[in-house]
Amino acid sequence: MKAAALILLSVLCAGTTAAQTYAPGQPYVGDPMADRLRARIESQRLQSEQQAAYARQHQLNTRLTEMEIRAQRQPEPYVPLVDVPASPDARIRAREAATARREAVTSGVGQIDDWLARSPR
Repeated sequence: MKAAALILLSVLCAGTTAAQTYAPGQPYVGDPMADRLRARIESQRLQSEQQAAYARQHQLNTRLTEMEIRAQRQPEPYVPLVDVPASPDARIRAREAATARREAVTSGVGQIDDWLARSPR
């Protein structure tokens, strides 16, 4: 009797541990809806990978085109870094331009000062 009970108990325990349990919200194996969902997800994943590869290709093409355009540009002219002394005429014109700017600034400030100094009403 004891031996039969032990055998029965071991058979029952082995059967429950080997059985797959169904979790709510999870598709079970062989579910046609789950198979369609897996196929749809796989196709979207493939489409996403294709779009990413397409974007990388366009980025590379853009970089290549930009490098080609920069290579075709004319080099900028050489400008020596040595200061060339200004001629006397250029110095006179620079002083006159600075004086004109100073006078324009002071005339504008004078108008503001006059407006601020007016008598209150």
